[in-house]
Amino acid sequence: MRPTDSQKQQVIQLLQTKASERAIEEQTKLSRRQIRKIKQEVKETKDDNPLVLEHQVTMTRAAAIAELVKLSTRPGGVRRSEMWPVLRELYGLRLDRDRRTWMLDMTDSQYQYLKKQVTKAASAKGKEALFIPEWLPRQAPVAANDTLVSMAGYLHDRAQEYVSEFMSLFPSASRKHAFTELVSLAFKQASPEPVEIKCQRHAETAELLQGRLGHMAQRPAANDAPTVKPDAELDRLCL
Repeated sequence: MRPTDSQKQQVIQLLQTKASERAIEEQTKLSRRQIRKIKQEVKETKDDNPLVLEHQVTMTRAAAIAELVKLSTRPGGVRRSEMWPVLRELYGLRLDRDRRTWMLDMTDSQYQYLKKQVTKAASAKGKEALFIPEWLPRQAPVAANDTLVSMAGYLHDRAQEYVSEFMSLFPSASRKHAFTELVSLAFKQASPEPVEIKCQRHAETAELLQGRLGHMAQRPAANDAPTVKPDAELDRLCL
């Protein structure tokens, strides 16, 4: 039977600790032949990328949870950025070829589930885990939150004013979607699509629509027959 991914990962972790093949065999229940094959695969991968072992999983889930319980039950709680070293050892890193950078090999669902496990483990010890957002300062957090909420209200009102101005100019548009688009263009974090690509796509679509309709620029629509305004002087001359 072929080794599972968890067994392979366990072998890699033990190899990093310089454990002997006999010790690895006893702990993983794999044969010497299977262990040597995994060892060779690691060597070949390492030859192609000397940094690969630095991106492998090096911490068990139980150890990670125990460490995160310590961090999250501190008086100041814990931010995700402060959890990063533990998350990196628990999940490892993967290469994002599009961005050409190493990223945590962790999904948002895995992260949320891990937080639940940490919360449960902390509760079992009579403690409360606290995960705080990156923007929330530990100094005067209530005042900081109230201030940000107030500022968000001002920003929302201002955005609504801009949308109202837009709607007065283009009343046939959808107010709801105009508001959403305004926010996504103003704040790149509001949309997964890069703003530059979104703007280019919308500009191309607008040009195509303009070309078809034409009347907005006082030009005949591409699919309509051209209209000719009556000209009395021209009619008289033609006679």
